Amino acid sequence: MSCYEECDCKCGQEGNEFDSMILSETNFDVTASQLAHSNMGWFCGFDDLHDNQWPISKDDGVYLLWEKNDYCPVHEKFHSKALYVGKGRVKARIYDHAKKKGFTEGNIIYFTFLEMPNRKAKYIEQLLLDLYDFPLNRAENNGRGKLCAYISQEEADFGS
Repeated sequence: MSCYEECDCKCGQEGNEFDSMILSETNFDVTASQLAHSNMGWFCGFDDLHDNQWPISKDDGVYLLWEKNDYCPVHEKFHSKALYVGKGRVKARIYDHAKKKGFTEGNIIYFTFLEMPNRKAKYIEQLLLDLYDFPLNRAENNGRGKLCAYISQEEADFGS
């Protein structure tokens, strides 16, 4: 049974389609859970991101922007939806999105990232775009599924 009406995901089973596909097509050691829970931080506009001084990598990688939208009392975790997937120099790209995507101080946006060579990041970004619909991605956003994750209060407060 789904946890929320807006998507068909279940607590603890985020990104099963991604995990199956990457395992069958590559030997990359990356899971949807890693993408959703690694190097988490948050911001409410650019000034907040800059002032928090999160330890964001300046190297290449893949990153996601998330919106926390509800609480699952059964598993005691927050349901969050992926808004955007990108790749490149992680810190520069996240800072750029904080400045230009129109996020306001009322919007808490979470980010996660994994460092990896650009070639791998390209593949992972494209696979995610093929599988899931990201509301803030414009190009090559053909996926229909929803990528959701469940984060603990500790992750939400302090990052991972």
